Amino acid sequence: MNRHVYKAFSDRARMATSGLGRRLSYVFGALITAIVAAVILINVQTQLQLVRERLELRVLHLLEIATEVSLPYLIEGRAAELDVIFEELRKQPDVIDIFIIDQDGIMVVESEEQGDVDFLKPANDPLANKAAETSEIQRLDLPEIRKVAKPLMIGSVNYGTLRLDFDPHEERSEIVKVWSRNALGGVLFVLVGLFTSNLVATRLVGPLNRLTRATERAANGDLDQTICVRTNDEIERLASSFNTMLVALRRSIQEIHEIAYRDKLTGVPNRTWLSLQLDQIAIEASAKKESFSVLFLDLDDFKSVNDNHGHHVGDRLLVLFAERLRRCVSEIGLAALKVGSDRNAAKYRFDGDAVVARLGGDEFTIIVPTLLCRELVEGIIEAMQSEFVLEELSLRATTSIGVANFPEHAPNSELLLKHADVAMYQAKRAGRNTFAFYDGDQHKLSIERLELAAEIRSAVEQDQFSIFLQPQFFVATGQVSGAEALVRWNHPTRGLLRPDMFLPVAAGAGLLPEIGRLVVRKTLASAFEILPRVDVPLTFAMNLSVDELADEAFVEELLWQIDGANLLPGTIEIEITENTAMTDGAAIERQLERLRQVGTRLAIDDFGVGYSNLGRLKGLAFDTLKLDRSLLQDVGEDEEAENLMATILAMAQVMKADVVAEGIETRTQLSVLEKYHCRYYQGYLGARPMPAERFATWLLANMRHHERQA
Repeated sequence: MNRHVYKAFSDRARMATSGLGRRLSYVFGALITAIVAAVILINVQTQLQLVRERLELRVLHLLEIATEVSLPYLIEGRAAELDVIFEELRKQPDVIDIFIIDQDGIMVVESEEQGDVDFLKPANDPLANKAAETSEIQRLDLPEIRKVAKPLMIGSVNYGTLRLDFDPHEERSEIVKVWSRNALGGVLFVLVGLFTSNLVATRLVGPLNRLTRATERAANGDLDQTICVRTNDEIERLASSFNTMLVALRRSIQEIHEIAYRDKLTGVPNRTWLSLQLDQIAIEASAKKESFSVLFLDLDDFKSVNDNHGHHVGDRLLVLFAERLRRCVSEIGLAALKVGSDRNAAKYRFDGDAVVARLGGDEFTIIVPTLLCRELVEGIIEAMQSEFVLEELSLRATTSIGVANFPEHAPNSELLLKHADVAMYQAKRAGRNTFAFYDGDQHKLSIERLELAAEIRSAVEQDQFSIFLQPQFFVATGQVSGAEALVRWNHPTRGLLRPDMFLPVAAGAGLLPEIGRLVVRKTLASAFEILPRVDVPLTFAMNLSVDELADEAFVEELLWQIDGANLLPGTIEIEITENTAMTDGAAIERQLERLRQVGTRLAIDDFGVGYSNLGRLKGLAFDTLKLDRSLLQDVGEDEEAENLMATILAMAQVMKADVVAEGIETRTQLSVLEKYHCRYYQGYLGARPMPAERFATWLLANMRHHERQA
């Protein structure tokens, strides 16, 4: 090629024999030279620009792909898991390093090159800082390295900065090749300039445009594509690498979604997938004015399975339970939706099938068309009656199910799931192994109970409770024998509240021991103040619940306070209900025995309203039997009621126990008690409960009255 160019210029030089011809030759030669130089320069400039654009696109591709992969992990706080994916990116020949610095300047994806920067420690990277400040891509071109920083943002929220160190060696090599090719191909460019220009434009610009469009689609989430480039050069190799990267990303994202949206134990969708699915179903059902139901399921007594047989048995039971749920769904003609390979779980559609998902622990949900809801619920309840066979163990695991309908019970997915959960607890309270539809009134009562529990907790902290003392009397003489401590709540807005208005809620919230501590402290303080002012022994009775007796710390504190009060033995009497006495618990018996050892008396309260085991009562060695007021209402008017009371008094006499008759309001009742030699009574006939501060004054007046009568 060079020989032909040299010959052409030699021929033109020989033709320049005259001045005009020489000038024309010079002009023509200069023009040809200028044209060749211009064409060469234009061609060089074009190819250099294409090289830079191609390499710039390469950088942008890497940035966009790294951004696509990084943002979900950064949002979910799992940046450490990016090391595996970024390791693949670092294997690219032109990538020196790639890492992430979060919005606080902490390196959350470790850099391989920056050995002086510790992982998860502040990284002083000026380029990353500038990118974070400007919210724009920043570049720094150095002789041996090209540094790029891109802020990772969604809207105006910055999740960190992506740093990429790129090797510009390929760019320099390409520049050298461009100059060499154009210097050698200058003459050929002159001869076939237009053809070559069109060919270059077609072969270079066209593939680059296709690569650009493919990159834009990939940035928008379309990874299901393949770009076809047949240029037999670097662009084709770049396109091939791009296709390979898309395949790897699709495979990685599919695996990530399997982990993110599928419950590892049971294989059904998890809470994250359900949230996306339920939102989508609610939107579509609202648009179509359709309804669907959410079932919230919880295994009954699942904790006892783990406690008695181990967590491995519990896990196996959950797997079998999930399989049985799917079978119940299929038996009513529906298919259970599964987590597939689609990258976006929100793209799934309901389409009339069912969604079986595990929320966590032993809680499951099912989304089902409302028309088939009751049939499915009844089928599940029936199916769970059969035992689960776990290796050599057979277990029966029933379930309680709460049902909430969209849009009847809730207008959105979040509230719908919450109401289904509330309905499940309503089913639990109904006896378990059943189902309940969401009841707004019951929910309102539950909320009120929760609010009251919060007020009780605050009342304990602010010491809003006080004790009232209700006197107890000798039947024969009418003199005071002692008093029972009754708790009252000085509510800041509702006034003085009786125990039946708040103790049941306190028991459900586990606050009885806290209230009991206040009652014990105030009762002992009252006894310590009153007893020195009288010259007769008195008994102060306090009620204890199962919760308080089961609380080791509470009993220890009670024993310490009784011992510290330095009262005579028999001064303090502990009352437990008949139902508490029937509780078959060695721990409770042990606590009662410890209380007896420090000189306290034991009384069985509300006797006659439960189903007593006399043998067990005898084993408790109680000192006092308190007859419930319901046994005494008809005494004096009903012969059977009187005979029953006489029988109980005789039994107590055999067991060497004192008897206190509660709720005495008439002289007739008192005369019957005296007739059958009942020793003590308590009720409005003698005195109503009164504040502890007033009890001492009342007691002294009562004693003076009896002295005068004597």
